[in-house]
Amino acid sequence: MPDNPEYQPPSIGRISIIKKHVDRESSDAPVKFSYIQPKVMVAIPCYNEEVAIGSIVLRAKRYADHVVVIDDGSKDKTAEIAKIAGAEVLTHEKNEGKGSSIKDAFTYAEAVGAEVLVLIDGDGQHNPDEIPSLIAPILNDEADMVNGSRFLEKGNSVPKYRRVGQEVLTFATNVGAKKKLTDTQNGFRAFSSSAFKAFGFKQKGMAIESEMVMDAANANLKIAEVPINVRYDVDGSTLNPVRHGFGVLNSVIQLTSQRRPLLFFCVPGAVLLFAGLLMSFYVLDMYAKTVSIPTIYAMMGMLCVIIGTFGIFTGITLASIKSIKSK
Repeated sequence: MPDNPEYQPPSIGRISIIKKHVDRESSDAPVKFSYIQPKVMVAIPCYNEEVAIGSIVLRAKRYADHVVVIDDGSKDKTAEIAKIAGAEVLTHEKNEGKGSSIKDAFTYAEAVGAEVLVLIDGDGQHNPDEIPSLIAPILNDEADMVNGSRFLEKGNSVPKYRRVGQEVLTFATNVGAKKKLTDTQNGFRAFSSSAFKAFGFKQKGMAIESEMVMDAANANLKIAEVPINVRYDVDGSTLNPVRHGFGVLNSVIQLTSQRRPLLFFCVPGAVLLFAGLLMSFYVLDMYAKTVSIPTIYAMMGMLCVIIGTFGIFTGITLASIKSIKSK
């Protein structure tokens, strides 16, 4: 219980409000929290989810010591309903993106001493009753990060257009992370406290899912997957799925190019260079036989050689810069 009877836990506001209650005034003084430190904390980033948020909070409370809703500038009654349901609420004054909300969730979890953090979307697609199976690998010390997967078991009726898009994004993320996960775009995840410091949270939007997988792989965290179910009859997203998918893919490609420049630039560059050299040899052979130059092949060969050479040198340069920065 709080030492000060007038103290109210920080239910709304940014992380700076939380820090007022958890930062110590002196570096020599022990940290004292004004509320109970939870073992399992469930964080729900959401935007305009007044229809589903109350049910998600109530069901999540069955498996958590602490439930926190990060209201990302909602225009409806998401924050009000979440508080009525019994959740702590952190509110952004304006919509900042899912990445920003997840960053706040990790900051809060670390501040209150959570041992396990569970992220679950607030739109009702995920089933809070699956939280125990999600956190089991962490509690058994088998994983630092557990990713819910829609594709580990058959029976999940994922719409085909979504499945194709998810497969493309998962492939691109796996390339950047050097992993073989089945579903890298799922927002239903769990993390041990030892993993909290591994994430950079540079992505503000939906590409945060891929960035976190890459960060976890880069930090050599143990990553596990467990099968989950997802409902698509409650999808309340207002984003065009095609435009949204290409936007996330663009961000994932950028992440991959930054983290694996040799693979991203040098491999395609080498392929183009090889193709250009083959066409150049063909042009020389044709000239020797016919004393004429096949113009199209000559131009294509020169273009491939130039682009391929540029790609190889770009990859080597970026890899060198990355190596220097990491030291």
